[in-house]
Amino acid sequence: MSFSETHKSYVKVARKRTPFGSNLKTVAQLEPLLTWLYEKWWKVEASNLDRIPQEGPALIVGNTSGIIPWAGIMLAYALMNRKVCPRRLNIVCEMGWIEDERIHQLARELNFVPWSADNVKTLFAQGELVAIFPEGVHGAVRPFAERYRLREFDWTKVLPALQEEVPIFPVATLGCDEAFPVIANLEGVAKLLDVPAFPITPFMPFLPFPLNMMSFPGSWKMRTLRQTEYKKTDDRNERYETAQTLAKQLEGEIQAELNRLLRGRIKAIL
Repeated sequence: MSFSETHKSYVKVARKRTPFGSNLKTVAQLEPLLTWLYEKWWKVEASNLDRIPQEGPALIVGNTSGIIPWAGIMLAYALMNRKVCPRRLNIVCEMGWIEDERIHQLARELNFVPWSADNVKTLFAQGELVAIFPEGVHGAVRPFAERYRLREFDWTKVLPALQEEVPIFPVATLGCDEAFPVIANLEGVAKLLDVPAFPITPFMPFLPFPLNMMSFPGSWKMRTLRQTEYKKTDDRNERYETAQTLAKQLEGEIQAELNRLLRGRIKAIL
């Protein structure tokens, strides 16, 4: 296993298996690629990681672009390398559309977990850190002309966190929309192929796999925001209403931070 000395604490955490197929060896084997993406290709600058709890269950809510939640993967890498109490991040997303069993298995070994409320609750019960991207497919195929204009968050994705009363942290990522510019989404083709989307990018579907998963280089900024407070209640209807309100609040907080980062980018250019 090729983990350096800085990963000793992470190894202790990641050796604890989850029921979803996580594999520390696979993560270690792909570490050089993740390092290159994080440090050289996308030049990710992650800040305020210390706001994420050092232990215990928590939910991270973020924006992303592309069918693969690369923002989540980069955040997972950042947390893996956090100097104080590194943590494993479980990325919960829709995986039913992946037909190739080898890709599906690889994703699971890299701490991807198929979306379901029960799966999320299982991870919380084990004290795990979970990341979701509530824009779903609408965010993945957002046209380039509308980059960083968030789509409506799916409130059902945050409901398990309310039910288990775990802390919630928004994370805003600037840079991913330019890395995976979407020219168009062919909904008819997607329906024919029974996949959630069929985006047209400068690489897809014109290049063979895995080259069609390529992206442009860039300079990403990831900001972990302060914990979002919410009303705790045992009433089912009130909890549903709270989840809907919370989803809008999280969307607004992340959108506001993206706007601040965009203004900072413009000032730096000028």
